Amino acid sequence: MKQFYIGLLLFVGIMTGCNEKKSSSEKDRIQIYQIDSVDLHSGVQRMQVSHINQDIVCKGKKYHLSIERTPCDTLPVVKSEMGTFADNRISVSLVHENGKSMFSKVFTKHTFASHITPSYLSRSVLEGVVFDDVKTAENNEITLAASVSYPMTDMYIPFTIVISQEGRMSLSKDEDMGTLPPEE
Repeated sequence: MKQFYIGLLLFVGIMTGCNEKKSSSEKDRIQIYQIDSVDLHSGVQRMQVSHINQDIVCKGKKYHLSIERTPCDTLPVVKSEMGTFADNRISVSLVHENGKSMFSKVFTKHTFASHITPSYLSRSVLEGVVFDDVKTAENNEITLAASVSYPMTDMYIPFTIVISQEGRMSLSKDEDMGTLPPEE
């Protein structure tokens, strides 16, 4: 499962690469961590906007899944040794093939607050949400993988979001991961 999340992070990083001219090591760092811009006045770093639109199948039924990550300047900034970062909002919508909306929710890292310590919460950002086709096939329910991470590091806490056929959501910390960041 750890390889899935690492592969996922690398895939998203490659798919949303940065187009600006930067020094080689700075460009690599920005691409890996999907940084889109840095505010010259405040120094706040923002991750790239990401749009994922895909058709998925669960229990033989077809759905259209839309996931959009946007940096959000109305959420508190996150300060770390790596700098100051805008947090993200991630909108997820799921539409049945007949056009009927089945699920719609905007996630922030606070959606996951009951599963992580306040200390980790204050120093982390909501990094991403993606469709987990392997777990969807295993448990016959639409399953998404999410991560709340320390910015510009590979330390993150993975979560599993399950959406039932009726559009109800359940959320859990993914305990399949081997090494998680230390929680204080």
